[in-house]
Amino acid sequence: MKGMLTVTGVLAAVMLAAPAPTAAAQEAADPVLAHADIAITLEDSGEDRVRVTYRLSEPTTAPVPVRLLVAPRAGTEVTELSAVSGITGIGPVRGIRADATLPAGTTEYTVEQRIRRTGEARGVPLAIPDIAADRSLRVAIAVTLPEGQRLVGDSMPVFEQQHQDGDRMVLRHDTRSLPSTVVAEYGTTSSASLGTVASYTGLVLIVGVVALWLVTSLRKERPRA
Repeated sequence: MKGMLTVTGVLAAVMLAAPAPTAAAQEAADPVLAHADIAITLEDSGEDRVRVTYRLSEPTTAPVPVRLLVAPRAGTEVTELSAVSGITGIGPVRGIRADATLPAGTTEYTVEQRIRRTGEARGVPLAIPDIAADRSLRVAIAVTLPEGQRLVGDSMPVFEQQHQDGDRMVLRHDTRSLPSTVVAEYGTTSSASLGTVASYTGLVLIVGVVALWLVTSLRKERPRA
């Protein structure tokens, strides 16, 4: 009996001495964003579509709640926010946020947005996950303009690459940060072209005035017969 009490006491002492599991060990590690592919298709009607695929640096070890943040923008409304793959439980956008869940084992997920623009609005807000980003984050942005349109004004970010895809112009930009809004002012005549025409017109007028002055001066200086 005495031996049993001694063993029991030793086991109790070991259990008490063992460190308690930390909160970090009990909870799933927070996801970290490593890559994002953003594809935006603009339409003349203002009914645009956005599809974004996010890749994580490590798979999730347990279901993780995540918030999607949408920056408000005048003349623009997110009419639909849906899960394509790898993410579940996306709720409606309330104010500037929508709630969702990343299931255990998620390494990549895709979200689709439907946007309605009114008037001359050109900005497209993105539903950005409120999670940490890896230091080596890579973001690829592709914007497809409406048929027959091209970039004519301001853009955010600055698109370094442009190529024709059938009747549509596609703008591309690679960056290390995730934008909350993408802007591409499109049309058929660029403000830059109009400015160039105005510059040439002004130059022609100046040359004409100088030429007229020279002719007048030469006539005045010509000796009388």
